[in-house]
Amino acid sequence: MNVRDLCRFALASLPVMGAGCVSEVEEKAPTATDQLIVAPELHYLRSIQLSDAPYDDDLHQQQVASLSRVPITPDPVLSKYDGGVDGQFGVMYVDFDQRAEYVAAYDRGAVAAGATELARRGFREGSGGADGLSIPRGWSNNVDNRISFESYAVTHSTLRRVGQVGGGCTGALFGNRLVLTAAHCIFDGAGNYVQNNSFAPRRNGADEPFGRVTSQGAVYPISFKNDGCNTNYTAACVKNDWAILVLPPSPWANSPNGSPGYFGFWWAGDATVASFSTRNIGYPACSSGMAPASCVSGVAYGDLTCAGVAPLLSDPDSRWPLDGTNGKMATGCDTSGGHSGGPIYSYDPGANGPYIIGNTVWNQCYQSSCTSSTQYSSAGIRISETLADYMLNLRATYP
Repeated sequence: MNVRDLCRFALASLPVMGAGCVSEVEEKAPTATDQLIVAPELHYLRSIQLSDAPYDDDLHQQQVASLSRVPITPDPVLSKYDGGVDGQFGVMYVDFDQRAEYVAAYDRGAVAAGATELARRGFREGSGGADGLSIPRGWSNNVDNRISFESYAVTHSTLRRVGQVGGGCTGALFGNRLVLTAAHCIFDGAGNYVQNNSFAPRRNGADEPFGRVTSQGAVYPISFKNDGCNTNYTAACVKNDWAILVLPPSPWANSPNGSPGYFGFWWAGDATVASFSTRNIGYPACSSGMAPASCVSGVAYGDLTCAGVAPLLSDPDSRWPLDGTNGKMATGCDTSGGHSGGPIYSYDPGANGPYIIGNTVWNQCYQSSCTSSTQYSSAGIRISETLADYMLNLRATYP
């Protein structure tokens, strides 16, 4: 999501180092979908340096477990957009190509109105595919229920939508160019943005059947930055721990297996979400103390039962995108370091799934020992109504 890519959507404000808008593609007559797209105003904050420090998701899990917090003073400028002003909401936007950080401000009402029509047109549905995943029985209840997908077809229609982010996290495609992951995955241990935020769908050991694509930018909630979660992560950060990587145009042009496709995504009220059966897929770090037995590096593992317990929602937040709704979703999905950013998904919302309903970013077994009575072993975000609206706008913006 760089300056040239955004220019064709007529930004109202673009204070970027004196650069002019240069179209990447020949201008075309706007389509009916284009009329529903809401472009942001970009407000330049600062230039950035990208860290070459390797991301360590296991370290992140230990930081969560410590529950220590250094006092943070919120930035008043960010707070203005975090809470909403003049009918707008804002997100943090980091441009990896331009090495710049912005607030991207959107018209809240326009995004909501456009999202209603985009959903009607099928923009929240998955890309199709009928491959199933068998469910064997046997960390919730102190038993690791994950299975390895190493022997599954590399083009499996569900598995190919999940991939490794960088070298230490997981992400899931919800559009041709959009990857939902965890916000903490784009930072190093010192709170600096990391370089090479790449995505390798369906990585399987040394094999990358769809290639590896480097993202050009990312968006994540202002609340994550303003609460100091990039430097002092605690369990209170979980509800706002999401980021969306934006891949360059035509990301799969050189893929030996074509496009990997993408998940649908879904928002529902608390009671409905609690009725969904959940699953998780991730890329565990084999060096983690909680790695699956006989762990193979770079291989996807998944929990397809998630202890059979209903998702548990908590931790409301008055700021966008939660707007007072519960933001943290605990599940029985078994995870460990490396799963961060991986999708919590379900087939229950509709016929064109599977649908992402949240992610996983935290494993409570670092905080306290899991026992035979532990049902909820991990947690992450839930997709709220306003986040779903924003995701619809992004999917239409970046086809």
